[in-house]
Amino acid sequence: VYKRQQLDRLAATVDVWEVNHGAGYVLAPLTMAEERSLAQAGFVFSVDEVRTAQLRAQAVPSMATGGFACYRTVEETYATLDALSVTYPDLARWVDIGDSWEKEQSFGTAGYDLRALVISNRASSAPKAIFYLLAAVHARELTTAESATRFGEHLVRAYGHDPDVTWLLDHNEIHIVPLGNPDGRKRAEAGFLWRKNINSGDGCYSQTSFGVDLNRNGSFRWAGCGTGDCSSSDPCGITFRGRAPGSEPETQALETYARSILADQRGPHDEDAAPLDATGLFISLHSYGELVLFPWGWTNAESPNLTQLQTLGRKFGYLNGHAVCQLSQPGCLYRADGTNDDFVYGELGVASYTFELGDYFFESCAAFEETIWPTNLPALLYAAKAARRPYQ
Repeated sequence: VYKRQQLDRLAATVDVWEVNHGAGYVLAPLTMAEERSLAQAGFVFSVDEVRTAQLRAQAVPSMATGGFACYRTVEETYATLDALSVTYPDLARWVDIGDSWEKEQSFGTAGYDLRALVISNRASSAPKAIFYLLAAVHARELTTAESATRFGEHLVRAYGHDPDVTWLLDHNEIHIVPLGNPDGRKRAEAGFLWRKNINSGDGCYSQTSFGVDLNRNGSFRWAGCGTGDCSSSDPCGITFRGRAPGSEPETQALETYARSILADQRGPHDEDAAPLDATGLFISLHSYGELVLFPWGWTNAESPNLTQLQTLGRKFGYLNGHAVCQLSQPGCLYRADGTNDDFVYGELGVASYTFELGDYFFESCAAFEETIWPTNLPALLYAAKAARRPYQ
């Protein structure tokens, strides 16, 4: 049985997959060195035979051989959304918002652009609220990019046929970044249990552990929990936060884009609440855990818009069947600093959430098609509608 501070530090140093607060344990794949270190610190272990067998049987499956035909690759995702902008030019634009680490380092000869699909009825002059949907910041989380891509497809294809979607695109603007970490996602597609970007220049010389965790690299409260408390300073660590706030080109692109489309509606102090008539909404898709999470992540303190964030979060949870909680609160998960949703809420005052989809990184196509996608589509549609007045 762990104490809260132990959990935060554990999540900063090993690859925590699940947290069972009631029983007082976490699920994590461990190297022998990690097991020895934790044993010396007083932790005890038992083997999860089911997860171990799954991981061994799949041997971290590649998308080419793992039976994941329902998930599009980076190239297929980009081609799909580019084609939507060509087929539906009055509704969709496919815009370049920045470069990946590898593209920046190779001077454009390798790596990827970060791109956003912007969806709205361009002929409508109505004031438009902004919904910003981000996916696949963590590379191995296969369901997230596909969910974001399908959401874009659903919106443009339903326009003019579905009254709700038609109204939505007449009066709102939806920005979808399907791959916040395309370099890392490509590595995951090849069969690596990859989470971070592929920055190999920060001092980690392990071929399986380099990179920066883009959901710990944010410029708002980077290393905000304190040294080693909820992100790692070790370049090989699974939650390595990078050398400086917003050091990674992917982080810079995502944050610059957020500032360009979302109004700043919150004061400079942690205790400043966004006004009740604030507009805009942000959701980052992750996996796994079947959770709807909201700020703060970096501190146990309640966010100043707690009541409003919790109320809207419960509506999402009703629609997708997920549990709803503030990330850092006891009984939820653990503290995490430098996160994407803490940045959007903390910097701009925009209502921000993380959806943790499914109950495994390598969800089968059957689970995705039958459960994950159909239960989360209504929640995403509701989020787009709520972007006009999320706190009301």
